[in-house]
Amino acid sequence: MNAKRWTISLISIVLVCLLVIMSMNYFVDPYGYFAAQSGDEYSLDENDYLRELKAEHIKHFNDRYDAYFIGGSKGGAVLPSKLKELDGYNYYNCWVLSGNFPDYLAYAQYIVENTNAKKILLQISSSELYEFNREDYGTIYEVPAVLTGEPKIEEIITFLMKNPKTAWEDLTVKRSVYPCKETGERDLDHYYDFRNKNIENGKFYQYMMDNSDKYYKYFDKDLTDISDNATECINILKQIKQLCEENGVELQVYFASLFAGQMIQYESETFYDFMEEVVMICGPVWCFNTYNEIALCPYNFYNPSHFFFEVGDAMVDVMAGKENPVEGFGILLNRTNVGTEIEKRKKEYEKWHQYYMANGTLPYLGQDTPAYISNVYMP
Repeated sequence: MNAKRWTISLISIVLVCLLVIMSMNYFVDPYGYFAAQSGDEYSLDENDYLRELKAEHIKHFNDRYDAYFIGGSKGGAVLPSKLKELDGYNYYNCWVLSGNFPDYLAYAQYIVENTNAKKILLQISSSELYEFNREDYGTIYEVPAVLTGEPKIEEIITFLMKNPKTAWEDLTVKRSVYPCKETGERDLDHYYDFRNKNIENGKFYQYMMDNSDKYYKYFDKDLTDISDNATECINILKQIKQLCEENGVELQVYFASLFAGQMIQYESETFYDFMEEVVMICGPVWCFNTYNEIALCPYNFYNPSHFFFEVGDAMVDVMAGKENPVEGFGILLNRTNVGTEIEKRKKEYEKWHQYYMANGTLPYLGQDTPAYISNVYMP
């Protein structure tokens, strides 16, 4: 074989290989990227590139919505149909897996500049302080080009040229799929099913306890320094606030409910300062991340990091001025009372700390408590 034929053969082999790789990535679509382009491929779930789907949904279907919910994965249990009770607006739930403030700014900016939104509801989960930017987690955590304004063609080429191993695994490994709903919220049926089947035998309670042990080490105050992240989050919140003000979009911010075990992870002077700064920037802010009985009832949460729909409903009810289901669930922080409430919080934290030192756990509540509010929804 002469040099010319060898070169042609080599080029042909390379082109065939590239064609195979691109075909696998396009037709198998292991990240759901190409399916997401229509904005209405609701078979995708959290293992897919939901950030892209949500961005494309906003792009193609924003005429359906007056308002947008933005937040991390906890926000997947906040129902748009329930949010309508706040103000009568039709909401789209734009939660993202492992949400962070750079994500929130990207979505807020796109929404404000490209839709007729009247309002943005921003949920803060506290976890945002620990990892400011999560793109290093992998492809599905990256901010899509439709939001960043980067060339779309470059993004398409990137997904066509992904390692074909992922596409092959997607072809050969069967996994359970739990698609999000059309208005953006998560499908929690399998979580309800797991809890309901394992309440009486004690397995669900044990599951929650086993997965809460990792948080108790934070009682020793050996906390990661998150002050720089907190500063960056505050700077971005200011940008979101200014963006909304300049475009006549209402911004409402609140702190989401947390399971008691996970709350311990965030108790620090940095978090208290962050909480106060949020209030100073945004005015009255509802805080459901409080020392309350709903947080102490494991059955209100499907794992130590996420709450069920009923907790989301309860937060909306309180913010809408309806009857509070449990005393102490939710405090309206303002510039006048935030300092006093933080001091109260420190005292409540110390009570939990002392209880833990004496009992090796927190004063969790069982099924027979009125605080068990997540016992309504049945899949």
